[in-house]
Amino acid sequence: MSASIKQENGFSLPEVLLAMVLLIMVVTALSGYHRVLVKGFNEYGQYRQLWRNAWQQSRQHPDPVPEGWQVRRVQTTTAGCVSISVTMTSPLSRKGQMSRLYCPISQ
Repeated sequence: MSASIKQENGFSLPEVLLAMVLLIMVVTALSGYHRVLVKGFNEYGQYRQLWRNAWQQSRQHPDPVPEGWQVRRVQTTTAGCVSISVTMTSPLSRKGQMSRLYCPISQ
C-alpha cells in the first residue's frame, strides 16, 4: 500500500498558491474590463436616446417629453418655412441640440 501512495504525484503547495494568485489576477483584470465595457455601452445607449428624443421633439407635432427629460423648443417662421430648434437635457444632465427646417413643397 505504501508503494502505491509513493507513486501518486500531485501539485506542491507553492504551485497551488501560484495558480490561485494567477487565477485571481486574471479574474480581477477581466472584471475591470467588463466594467469598462458595460459603462461604454450604457453611455452609448444614453447618447442614442438623447438624439432620438431630440429628433422626435424637433418634429412639427412632437409627442410628450419622457419623464425626467427637459426640453427647450424654439419655433420661428420666415419666408414660409418653419425652423425648430430643440435643446434636450437628459436625466443625467447630458445635453444635445438639434435644429430642423420645414419648408412647404412648391407646386
